[in-house]
Amino acid sequence: MNLSRRYPLFNEYYYKHRSPFVKSFHTHTQYEIYFFHQGQCEYMIGDEIFELESGDVIIMNGMTLHGPIADQANEYVRSMFSFYPEIVRVFHKTLGPLNPLRPFELLKNRRIRLRGERKAEFEALLERIHKYYYSDNTALFNRFLLAFFDMLWLIYGECEAAMEQKAQGGAPDGADKERNVQTIVSLIEQRYRETITLEWLEQRVFMNKHYMSRLFREWTGTTIMDYLYKYRINQAKIMFILNRDCAVTDAYREVGFQNISHFSRLFKKYVGLSPEQYRKKVQPFLLEPSALCLPAFETAPNRTGEWS
Repeated sequence: MNLSRRYPLFNEYYYKHRSPFVKSFHTHTQYEIYFFHQGQCEYMIGDEIFELESGDVIIMNGMTLHGPIADQANEYVRSMFSFYPEIVRVFHKTLGPLNPLRPFELLKNRRIRLRGERKAEFEALLERIHKYYYSDNTALFNRFLLAFFDMLWLIYGECEAAMEQKAQGGAPDGADKERNVQTIVSLIEQRYRETITLEWLEQRVFMNKHYMSRLFREWTGTTIMDYLYKYRINQAKIMFILNRDCAVTDAYREVGFQNISHFSRLFKKYVGLSPEQYRKKVQPFLLEPSALCLPAFETAPNRTGEWS
């Protein structure tokens, strides 16, 4: 049995992918790390386009419309994985007091240019992750997890100055449109268990529902309600992944659906399996966090009294 599938940290994963690219811009609820090995490619995130060079890393929170624009006449080599931040948080307290997701949460989307030793170090981490990701050995699976978190810490270090500047208000928060869309996203993610309608949102974000809907679709490529439903389904998947005793009848209520038929229909639409099929697929192979032999650290509140 494949231990990486027992605890599915990654939603999508490929290493040094070389297959021809079909242009596709998209959004998703997972965080993403993208590394450009070689070729000719521009990468679009929202209203920004980055011309990539070998060694460029892009981190994304997933919700801004994004995708590569690759020259199909040249070889296009890239590594990418999207991952569930909720599962990273499961291991957070055992891996140190800093929050490894802070670059994704504070900076949202960022291009990091690695050269020399830093590039070589990142490529070595990618190789280690790929080496151990498919392992059937528990100790090697632990090494996969540690390599992945080591990569998160490397990214954290590369983003530290930018995060400090943003936290102090020294950098602009971004375009008004992006801020407004992020306000909607944050409200949905905080209150997704409640009954959410466009009218409900309109009263809380102080935007006309028609303008709000048009803006959200323009910026993310999807509708507000479609994002809400996808987010709820994703939370249900996380429940099935993290709790082997979670029943479908528990999950649909917990994530905000009013009836099980609506939940089941949308789950099948977005996941390709019924909730029960997905539950049966992942639950027998779960690896409990307590089974991992990871070092424990005591965490301490920061100066403001909040946890890092």
